[in-house]
Amino acid sequence: MSAIVSIGVIALVAVLQVDGYRRMVAVQRKQISAAANALVRVVDQQIDSSLGPLLALRNVVDDPAPDVLRQRLAEVQARHPELPGFVALDARGGVLAAVGTAGANWAPAMRAPPLSLLGATVRVAIGTTTPPSMRVLVATRAAEPAAIGTLIDADGVRDGMTHMMLARGTLAVFSPEGRLFVANREGISPHWHDAWNNEGHAPADEDSDHFHARVASARYPFVVVVTVDRAGVFEEWMRQAQPSMLGGLALIVLLNVGAGVFTRAYRHQVRLVEALSRTTRHLGDVQRTGHIGLWEADLSTGTIAWSGHVHEITGFPPERMEGRQGTYFKLIHPEDQPGMVAWLRRFEQGDGPYDVEHRLCRPDGREVQVVLRGARITDEGGASILTGTITEITALHETRLRLRDSDRDLAASEAAYRQLLARVPLPLVIVRDGLIEYANLFAERRLGREDRSLLGRDAADFLDSETLEAIGRGGESGNITAWLEPEEGMPFEAELALSQVRDGSRGTLVIMRDVTEQRRYEERLNHQATHDELTGLPNRRSLRETLQRLIARTALDDSGLMVLFIDLDHFKVINDALGHALGDQVLRDITLRLGDALFGEGHVGRFGGDEFVAMLPFTGPVAQALQVLPRIQAAIEEPLEVGGTVQRLRCSIGVAFATRDGADADTLIRNADTAMYDAKRSGRHTWKRYSPDMHAVAMARLTVLSRLSGAHLDDELALVWQTQHAGDDGRVIGVEALLRWPSAPGDLDMPDRLVPLLEETGAIVQIGQWVLREACRQQRRIAELLGPDCRIAVNISAQQLVNADLVAEVRRALEETGAPASSLELELTESAFMQEPERAIQTLHELRAMGVSIALDDFGTGYSNLMYLSRLPLDKVKIDRHFTSALLQEDVDASICRSIVFLARNLRLEVVAEGVETPWQRRWLMAEGCTAMQGWLFSRPVPLDELGAQVAPADPVAS
Repeated sequence: MSAIVSIGVIALVAVLQVDGYRRMVAVQRKQISAAANALVRVVDQQIDSSLGPLLALRNVVDDPAPDVLRQRLAEVQARHPELPGFVALDARGGVLAAVGTAGANWAPAMRAPPLSLLGATVRVAIGTTTPPSMRVLVATRAAEPAAIGTLIDADGVRDGMTHMMLARGTLAVFSPEGRLFVANREGISPHWHDAWNNEGHAPADEDSDHFHARVASARYPFVVVVTVDRAGVFEEWMRQAQPSMLGGLALIVLLNVGAGVFTRAYRHQVRLVEALSRTTRHLGDVQRTGHIGLWEADLSTGTIAWSGHVHEITGFPPERMEGRQGTYFKLIHPEDQPGMVAWLRRFEQGDGPYDVEHRLCRPDGREVQVVLRGARITDEGGASILTGTITEITALHETRLRLRDSDRDLAASEAAYRQLLARVPLPLVIVRDGLIEYANLFAERRLGREDRSLLGRDAADFLDSETLEAIGRGGESGNITAWLEPEEGMPFEAELALSQVRDGSRGTLVIMRDVTEQRRYEERLNHQATHDELTGLPNRRSLRETLQRLIARTALDDSGLMVLFIDLDHFKVINDALGHALGDQVLRDITLRLGDALFGEGHVGRFGGDEFVAMLPFTGPVAQALQVLPRIQAAIEEPLEVGGTVQRLRCSIGVAFATRDGADADTLIRNADTAMYDAKRSGRHTWKRYSPDMHAVAMARLTVLSRLSGAHLDDELALVWQTQHAGDDGRVIGVEALLRWPSAPGDLDMPDRLVPLLEETGAIVQIGQWVLREACRQQRRIAELLGPDCRIAVNISAQQLVNADLVAEVRRALEETGAPASSLELELTESAFMQEPERAIQTLHELRAMGVSIALDDFGTGYSNLMYLSRLPLDKVKIDRHFTSALLQEDVDASICRSIVFLARNLRLEVVAEGVETPWQRRWLMAEGCTAMQGWLFSRPVPLDELGAQVAPADPVAS
């Protein structure tokens, strides 16, 4: 069987490795084809991005004077520092003016084949200069200068090559004639073939030494060549296949070796399973034999939980006992109930453990004697509870009663006395003058050995000093706990019942009950209640108790205490990708690393999930204490092998100090947690100290979630309206709906504070829907006040555009309110359509088809992507108030504002300037061709009832 399996393994490994090589070759071909296409897109995009500034220059350059040309070129250079420079050329390629790094010898580029793009003549050529560069020219509308040009820097393209994850490949860009423009490696000669007529595709071919992929741009004259050495692919395959081959060989060896030892290992496994079953059975036998039950009571709520043999002891079924302390109290004998009340009061002064012995009156009429042993602990929620055991000692109690009542008779009849003692089902000895005078059979077996009796032996050989001291005092009868040392076996803990023997001289009767297993069981329960099962670290409840003690100690010795809340960044990815079993192993490894990073100082515990809390006392300055943070981050970032992969984890840490950031454990942990989440919002992989502002932000976020996430938004939110005016005569041409929260706490009534919080919490989608419906609902009233042609402008967030069906929402709002689509204008910022631009463009086209107008708000402050701007179905562009307010102070902002107006007019878009506050701004905008305005010069945002006052036109421009 081993030989057959070995042959099968060899054949399987061979087939898998051959198939693996074939797949690796196929993947390599796909990778170089994809890299070639990606590099073409990178160069195309760089050329596209240079066309916008060149087209802008083409529209404004009409004077051949060098000073005027340089001024125009410098203005564009200031707005586009990403391009190395600009140059103005005559018809022969001579340089009339240049700014930045414009290069030389532009004559060959003027002879390049012309392309017709965006209504202009464009030439693109790879120059012959050193270092090489790609030149982009746009023909002007004037005779002189004849063209405007700029450079595509080879370093920019090379930087794009570094992100293409093709470690072994050679990437290069050529002109169609085979002239090298840029390559990702120095001193190489990439493969080049002159014959190329398959533009826009990336076929992969190969020869005996290489794999190739060549792609020509479908738009511009250049070719991309990607080459990978076949030998490198083979070496990579050998490197990956070698472990599998060695593993197969090792597996064959293990199969043959394992065949010899399998039977013996299997038999050993069977014996271990049987031993484990016996141990489990013996533990149950201990509870059954000792009539032991477990309980846990919450004195504040009056509830109690039972387990073990409690129901056999009390005679009550589980459904009648569970959860009610009063049920048990009613079972207690009326004479013993005051003692039970006194026993419970003892826990008001101490934690115990304390014992109480009483009688229970079972429902079947039987009366049993029990011992309750309890201690007070703190559960995970911070509540104080009692927990302990209940043991039936009816036989022991009856034995004591019989012994006590029969003292006189036993004194007269020694034989009857010994016979009675022999019937006791527990180890029993009589100690007189420090010697064992009597031992029953159970005591002989438990303490002695077969060849030697206990009679006459020194009691100190078996009993501890405290027990001997209690026997020597000869006091009242009672129960004590002691450690006994048998002649054979390990010492064990026992509960001893002591009673006096009066038969002429003083002696002590000692009845023993082994409670070793019971104590171990209690210790295991206590450890499980205070420690995390996965990592073995203190759990949340234990952390809170430890931190409270450290805070008290800090107040006494005037030292410092730092609390760290550590959370692993993106740990959910490991659980989702590799499974929770490997995720648990990662948490155990991180636990060890945290201990090493802290050098055994302070205390570390698991707060839950992938969150840990460290408490570090210190005596020096705070800056010195904070030096542990980089050490913790470095320890967590060490490479970690998980499921055959190498992972590098990172963490975010929140820091709080006692007593500056909190005087109790819960406050310190909460504030450190708040600081940790602030670190995550700052980009993760960092640490933050707690500040009161963080708590204010958290409370503001909670307020938004609690008050603005319900169905009663009409009671919380309101709309105010700001009119839009014609610049010449001030007549009202539109009105914008603006959101307000009148009853907001703090400064959340300010839009610049409220809107970011709504976007962060995700409430912006629901609030945006409310604003849209409310604005449509008020349309009829606005038409009465401002005229039927007045449009209502509503702001739409990026989350509404991406995460909701905006078309359906707008259609529903119009149908429910009866507002016409022609009266609605939706305003979007540039960032709203950049996350999923194709979907956004499709959505805007559908809205436009409904008759809704589209406006681009805050233009010039976002991405300003001209390619997307040309594709968006826009009706209006709004100039951001930043440019309007800076018209008097900044020439650059004035130039930008002028360019926006010029660009919008050429695109046949209406322009609205926001933030117009002075007559001078109004006159400047009118002179530049901006005829629609909005700002405090005309109207502040007002409620709907005051909107009618805005109908009167403003002062004319001449004012």
